[in-house]
Amino acid sequence: VEKRLDNGKIMVDTGCIVAFENTISYDIQQAGNLKSMIFGGEGLFLATLQGTGRVWL
Repeated sequence: VEKRLDNGKIMVDTGCIVAFENTISYDIQQAGNLKSMIFGGEGLFLATLQGTGRVWL
């Protein structure tokens, strides 16, 4: 899936990222607390992608 960001921001599971243009900045953060990670079936980390450009998920 291709997403176009126009000075925007999205947060996705790190396992969903395929590629992004070099105009996009990224940061990785812990997703939720320990309880939600163990019992919620969520990934351990979320990536924040922001800027202007294309992101492929």
